[in-house]
Amino acid sequence: MLELGCGLGLPSLAAALRGADVLATDWAEEAISLLLRNAERNGLFVRGARVRWSEPEPLLRAAPWDLVLGADLLYEARNADQLAELLPRLGGEVVLAEPGRPYAKEFLERFRAEAVGERIYRLA
Repeated sequence: MLELGCGLGLPSLAAALRGADVLATDWAEEAISLLLRNAERNGLFVRGARVRWSEPEPLLRAAPWDLVLGADLLYEARNADQLAELLPRLGGEVVLAEPGRPYAKEFLERFRAEAVGERIYRLA
């Protein structure tokens, strides 16, 4: 399982708790460090990596992913553009939690997203 833009990494921690093999990624080194410390404190194993969507080679080498998760990623136009280019190359099921950011509506329509929960979408 891959988490994009993990921030605090709650989806990654929840997936690891359920037994998933997890790679959590973010562009910010601080986010990765915090995530790894939180995983260790909770007795979980999560791999973390600093990856920019504009330089996705590490993610593509490991593709296809069984599951790709992301939460609150569409807060800037460049994020939506880079994510739209990257997601089809990652393979697997994609599930995004989206709180209603300005670039979300068009992005979700582009991927024919299906609502599977409150503000949670599966991309086609």
